[in-house]
Amino acid sequence: MYRSPYARRCICLAVAMALAAPALLRAQDNDGGQAAAPPAAGTTRRHAAGSQADDGKTTRLATIIVTADKRSEPLQSVPMAVSVLTQTQLDRQGATSFSDYVGQVPGLNAISSGEGWTQLVLRGITSGSHQPNATVGTYIDDSPYGSSTIYAAGSMLTPDIDPSDLDHIEVLRGPQGTLYGSNTLGGLVKFVTTPPDTTEASAHVGVDASSVSGGGNGFGTHATVNIPLVKDTLGLRVNAYARTDPGYIDNVSTGQTEVNEATVRGGRAQLLWTPSDKVSLRFSALAQNLGSDGLANGGIDIDPATIRPVHGWDKQARAAGTGLFKVKYRLYDLTASVDMGWGKLVSTTSYGTLRLNENVDYTAAYGPLLNPMFGLSDGGYSEAQSIALNKVTQELRLQSPKEQTWEWRTGLFFTHERTVDLQDMATFDAGTGTPIALPTLLHVSVGPALFTEWAGYGDLTWHATDRFSVLVGARYSDDRTTYTQANTGLLIGDAGFTLRSSDQPVTYLFNPSYKFGDDTMAYLRVASGFRPGGANVGVSPGMGAPLTFDPDKLVNYELGLKTMLLDGRMSLDMDAFYIDWSKVQLTSTVNGISFLGNGGKAVSKGFEASLRYHPASGLTLWANASYTAARLAEDNPAGSVYGLKGNPLPYVPKWNANLGADYNFPLGSWSGFVGGNFSYVGRRAAEFNQVPAPRVYLPSYNNINLYAGVNFGDWMFKVYAKNLANRHGITSVWPETLNPMGSPYNATLQTPRTIGVSASVDF
Repeated sequence: MYRSPYARRCICLAVAMALAAPALLRAQDNDGGQAAAPPAAGTTRRHAAGSQADDGKTTRLATIIVTADKRSEPLQSVPMAVSVLTQTQLDRQGATSFSDYVGQVPGLNAISSGEGWTQLVLRGITSGSHQPNATVGTYIDDSPYGSSTIYAAGSMLTPDIDPSDLDHIEVLRGPQGTLYGSNTLGGLVKFVTTPPDTTEASAHVGVDASSVSGGGNGFGTHATVNIPLVKDTLGLRVNAYARTDPGYIDNVSTGQTEVNEATVRGGRAQLLWTPSDKVSLRFSALAQNLGSDGLANGGIDIDPATIRPVHGWDKQARAAGTGLFKVKYRLYDLTASVDMGWGKLVSTTSYGTLRLNENVDYTAAYGPLLNPMFGLSDGGYSEAQSIALNKVTQELRLQSPKEQTWEWRTGLFFTHERTVDLQDMATFDAGTGTPIALPTLLHVSVGPALFTEWAGYGDLTWHATDRFSVLVGARYSDDRTTYTQANTGLLIGDAGFTLRSSDQPVTYLFNPSYKFGDDTMAYLRVASGFRPGGANVGVSPGMGAPLTFDPDKLVNYELGLKTMLLDGRMSLDMDAFYIDWSKVQLTSTVNGISFLGNGGKAVSKGFEASLRYHPASGLTLWANASYTAARLAEDNPAGSVYGLKGNPLPYVPKWNANLGADYNFPLGSWSGFVGGNFSYVGRRAAEFNQVPAPRVYLPSYNNINLYAGVNFGDWMFKVYAKNLANRHGITSVWPETLNPMGSPYNATLQTPRTIGVSASVDF
């Protein structure tokens, strides 16, 4: 299974192609706006926040305020496809990570190799888990987080932020290349935090416990305090959390149990200063650590021919002393806003770091080939890797008031990334983990890899009438990359080189909309997006392989409708889309050297629908579904991963669906709530193969989540169940051997049935 960024994949694949050629041949047969929902009468702010709260008299769905367009505006007024997950929705479900809520957003899927190692996919835009850089952008408030390049595993090290102090999560479907820039080909996920309250002091404390079927137990605590340091002017909000996510996979080779247990620790501090109603300044600092002794070794072992487990649905076989996985997120950002009447100036400055340390078992891949060479009977092989990413961003945005005929916005954006990546292959006794002294097999020092981007963007909206508007926008970017690599070892040889590249992509947006009434809007959206090109990894001059690769680009054509029905008690959003994706970045191989090249074209088309209904006091129902047909529009080029015109893109189900309900009701002096949801993920093709061979297909699966609880004064007690039917949904697979069709494959599953309880209190 692919567990590493592109640098390691290029190097290891080159070695594998050389060592395993016979086997391969045989296989050929802001504004700072928040989600606004009035608190329920008689309940605390924390327990009532979000659109699902109900005061027993409400007849309309609550209004949700989003910042998707970098302005605070109602969700139903935004002329693009946006989904929102509120804090109440996440809290009641006991959601702690992407795996708990990805299936509730139409068109959103995940390719996950385990906690902390997840690629997000929107509208089918992916070339598989081996793609090195992300097609879905990630923002925390107004600051981008994560790598924009191929050098720091940007596609898989997606920040999975604990949602305990989030106000809501916004998912923007479709490319956001004009306003948000690179790596938003499929869309954007935006974590919107809860800002400090400068008017009133408050605090929240919660604890929870959970148990996984066939596995261990989990525990968690979280606490938040809000202090108005200077009333109406200066406020401080601090959130801290710690949790243990239970493990459920046993290692049959070592006898270790629950090897994928993980600990998550983190917190956030925010300081908000509003010296006047025209000026605001917000500083925040976020930290989160994820650690595990076994996560790097992925999931269980399956037979790719039968998609059945080799050792059991909760078993893997890995060499001793491998599997360490640690990742640390840090983000510091400062946002200043000045309203001058004729326009608002917003400045956002951020500094983010990411640190990864892992030790992955490769014994199944290299043992059969290397052990005979070294005369070893039980030699084990692992690769230790550390990645250090430092990223600085600065954005200046000047925008007009919204209430005028010609609405305009212009901005400048700068980012600089520095990545260092060290990789070492170790030899040891597979049964005990005791090191075996051999000459250096592989040592690679990548970096510094430097990426710098300058961009300017602007858009203009003409409100021709109070019903008809037309938005046009464009963005110009200048991207420059410098990549340095030094390597040594028996498997890779000695080399050292530096490469440089540059490109100047342009994106655009055309977005007319028409309001048929106060509650109904139709829109057309033609938008483009891109991922940066760059200097290739592992390709030194004279090898005969390209030294650089180009950006890939796409254009999204979308027609949508948003409407409120039944006097505001029902909302219905629908859209249909067609996406042309060109120069797709794909892994290619020339003369045994693996590198990143540009393939041909792919097309994704489909439709999405989302409905919310408030049929009676306290009761909210929702449903959404998406159909996505994402396929190659022409054959992949020779030397690239094997794919023919019409073949489906990896891990993209044709059908996704979700049904849910939430009911709030009085219990004398108490109040109660109960709800749940059912999600469905359709059948998917797995990775493109490296050679012509049948692809693996993953079966469809579903998930049932239920919850119930009571509020009494400032107290809340809750019980929840996730994956109630205990389904073995497979989220990703990858061969463990050098033969693409050899057995076993490493398969990652959705977490088994989890039962949890929690209690919290507000002050």
